[in-house]
Amino acid sequence: MAQLPPRVRTSALARNPLDVIASAHAMQAEMCDAMERIADGLPDEVDRRLCAQVAACLQFDLPLHHHDEEEALFPLLRLRALPEDGLGHILERLASEHATDNDFASEIAEALDTLARGGRPDNPDMLGYMLRGFFERYRRHVQWENALIMPIARLRLGPDDLAHLQARMGANRHQAV
Repeated sequence: MAQLPPRVRTSALARNPLDVIASAHAMQAEMCDAMERIADGLPDEVDRRLCAQVAACLQFDLPLHHHDEEEALFPLLRLRALPEDGLGHILERLASEHATDNDFASEIAEALDTLARGGRPDNPDMLGYMLRGFFERYRRHVQWENALIMPIARLRLGPDDLAHLQARMGANRHQAV
């Protein structure tokens, strides 16, 4: 069984903060793959450890990542992006998706916690539908951020911006502890 990578820790912030965000995106893609394996195994072939790992990612890592983007990365991009980058509406949409994703992730995490403890879902078909709806949508979200946001961030953000981003992300982790 493939396991999810270790969660991003403060020491990871010693690197370029955009690399930390890119690593989080890679972890999120793996989380989506894990959710697909869980959905495929419902109701009888459920990996409890994988359910616990995905639930932890949904409860802790995902909201922290969204917070990093909305409170640190996106404001910097709004300052530095050029009009031809066309980021205004894209950043608004991504922030809106974050709010929806956090709410949906919380519901799914609850169900996965139950599975992790050996429980069974009340309605396995509904849980499978929820998992698939989330991971299919979230895969597109991550791909969109990787294709549109990250290249512009790497192009437009300078050393001072990256230092600010790194400091904000570090503060976010300190508050999360």
